[in-house]
Order: sequence, then structure tokens, then C-alpha cells
Amino acid sequence: MKNWIIGAVVVLAAASAWYFFNAEQPVKTDVAATAPVEMAEPAKEPAVIPEEPEPDEASGTVFPPVSPPETEEIPLPMLGESDPVVLESLGGLMGEPAVSRYIVSDNVISRVVATIDTMGSRKIPGVVQAVHGPESSFAATLNDAPETIISNEEGDEIPQFFIDPANYDRYTPYVDLLAGMDSAELVESYRSNYPLFQEAFRQMGYPEGDFNERLIEIIDELLATPELTEPADLVKPEAYFQFTDPGLESRPAGQKILLRMGNENAARVKLKLAEIRALL
Repeated sequence: MKNWIIGAVVVLAAASAWYFFNAEQPVKTDVAATAPVEMAEPAKEPAVIPEEPEPDEASGTVFPPVSPPETEEIPLPMLGESDPVVLESLGGLMGEPAVSRYIVSDNVISRVVATIDTMGSRKIPGVVQAVHGPESSFAATLNDAPETIISNEEGDEIPQFFIDPANYDRYTPYVDLLAGMDSAELVESYRSNYPLFQEAFRQMGYPEGDFNERLIEIIDELLATPELTEPADLVKPEAYFQFTDPGLESRPAGQKILLRMGNENAARVKLKLAEIRALL
């Protein structure tokens, strides 16, 4: 059981939120070239007579008209060059210590997109992780009297465990960070920078379809995660823990993340995801 993948939930709910450019940044678009056309001689416009400045009634001082300031459009960076801006923006949002602790520092956007996409699969490959996991190890308690004996191919009994409720505290800092973010601001930032997410989605091998559709699909899948009435039983046939119940183990990776963090943490994550889903 890969402990770091809980961070993927935070990235999902923050999908752009953790890519915090200014929400007002415009998207640079290419204008299609057109064939030259013959232009008629433009009509002469009448001269514009500037308005007489009005004196201040109190002092009699004459102030010139005030023109609005000119704003310079700042295009989005190239996807491959976006990491410095991403990390700097995250520092302003989360603080530098939190960025150093939680965020993987390279290919941030591509990792976010890949993590979200693979939440719908059985496992999330470690190579795409966008967030560092908890510092402590996953907590499981040995089940000395399991109801059913499980054996491996050689006939040896496989030890069984159950999730230790003390384990849930490992995930609380991630959930606190997520819950403290402004949902509307997250979605606005996501929309402003959507071309970068879509480009990363294309680079994953999706020539058609929109990343936003995949994001909504994954959120809906997470919201459908069942609530456990008691700590889940586990086995450890290899390097990682697995759910003893085949029905739980066969669920998508994103749902298994929520199942491992405990009902209270999972409920808080679902609440945030529902807010973001409504805004999307």
C-alpha cells in the first residue's frame, strides 16, 4: 500500500489550485492567417476636441483628465518551463515550508494530470506522484484471530491485519490543507490555466477528449466511495498491504485512498470535492 498516494487527493481537489498563477492572466491564442484583401481608403475621422478639465470646487485647482492605466497581457508559460512559476505561486499560497514538504518539484502540471487520470485505475504508479506522502509508516495491527484463513500458492498462511485507527492521523494535515483552500478561487485559477492541463493530457496519449471531462469523472467516482462501518481487514502478500475483501481491493485507486484515511477525513475530502464539482 503506497502511503504517498493520499497526497494525490489533495492535488485532485486542488487540480489547478496548486498551480496558482494569477487568475486574471489571459490565455494566449493563435490567430489563423487569412488571405490579404484590398482595403478601401479609410474615411477621415473628425478631430477629437479634448474635454475642458473641470476645476476643483473647493480649491479652484484644475486637474487634467485621468486616463485608465495600460495593462500588459502576460501569456502562460510553456508547459515544460512552468515549474518555477508553479513553485513560486505555491509558495505564496501554502508557504515555502509546505511546498518543500508536500510538493514534488519537477513536472508539476504533468504529474497532477497523470495522478488524477490514474485515480480511476487499480494503482497509481509511483513515477507520476505529485505530492510527497506522510513521513510516518502506514499503521496496521496484526489480526491474531481472523475469521477466514488465507493461504498463498505454497499453502502457507498469510498474516492478516486491520487498519489501525491511529493511522488516520497521518492524513489529517493533508485534509486540513485541502479544507482550508477557497473552492471558488481554486476553480477560477484552474480555468485560467486550463490550456496547460489540456496540453499535459494530450501528451499522455489522449488525442481526443478534454481533461476537464476526465477530472469531473474522477471527482464523481471519489464521491461514490462507500463508508466503512469498521476498520478494513488487510493482508500483505507482497511489499504492500491490500484489502482482504476482494470487493474493496478491486475498487479504483482513488476510492481506496479515501477508504484508508478513515471516515472523518474522507467525509471532509468529499465535502470539498462536492463544492469544486458544483463550480466546475
